[in-house]
Amino acid sequence: MAAVLFGMWATVAKLVLNEANALTIVLYTQLIPGLIFLPWLVKYRFPRRDLKFLLAITFVATVVAPIVYFFGLTKTTSANAALLSDTESLFTIAFAFVFLGERLRPRGYLAIVGIAVGAFLVATQLDFTSVAFLAYLEGNLLLIAAACFWGMNNNGITVLSRRNPRSLPMISLQLLIGAFIMVPINVVMGAPFLVSPIAAAGIVFLGLTGVGTFTVLFYFAFRTIGAMRTGAVLSTSALWGVLIALLVFPEQGLGVWQIVGGALLVGATVALYVFGEGKGRPKAAPAVGETLKPAGSNGPRSP
Repeated sequence: MAAVLFGMWATVAKLVLNEANALTIVLYTQLIPGLIFLPWLVKYRFPRRDLKFLLAITFVATVVAPIVYFFGLTKTTSANAALLSDTESLFTIAFAFVFLGERLRPRGYLAIVGIAVGAFLVATQLDFTSVAFLAYLEGNLLLIAAACFWGMNNNGITVLSRRNPRSLPMISLQLLIGAFIMVPINVVMGAPFLVSPIAAAGIVFLGLTGVGTFTVLFYFAFRTIGAMRTGAVLSTSALWGVLIALLVFPEQGLGVWQIVGGALLVGATVALYVFGEGKGRPKAAPAVGETLKPAGSNGPRSP
């Protein structure tokens, strides 16, 4: 379910972008689920030592990354966006290697090379002269940059979740902080706060499914089936995303090299989580009252 929701995000967001300003979408898609999870937040107290760090990664994950993503989405196709979403795995592993000291098995590093090559093929199509290449390149690079920022957040939340295993309060706090910061940004940039009924319906749908429901399922999946299985299943979101994108936008077909790169992206990401993850990852304690099953053997990770 989480893979399908993550996959459909690019296509639905593309449709909503036709009806509303990107900054307005970023504001409300975080405010709505943030308020829904607020009851769990008011009952929980974060250690003061974690608040500054949480604020820093929240700014990256809920302000910088979504703004970059939506502006990138306006300059490329939803099919490209769905495929390039798998690059988040690449950046998550890279930051974990540098900052958390986590290591992979040798096959994992080969998978990372596969992800990088696949992203290069999707982003460039190996066509460096046509107008289409130049038209989509900026958008594709912005999408990859957004994946990089979310990869930073993944590692930051991993650190915090080891000390604060309650996921719903953390989700709510991040989303509400992001929405709060977006308000003055929207004012300065002249982004409207009122939207049409059609845009409002799309924004509510994105907020409830692509942000709220997806994030909760993502947290629960890591706690119930483990990090490797969750990552392997979630990587299939690119396939769902492409299928949905081509169904809604049949004119935005994929080139041969994009198909090759997309297949390489998905396959390498599955291989990364199935064969590449090293041993000895720290485990977080399960959160009382939040898990549906016992914690998975690989421990939780957060998006």
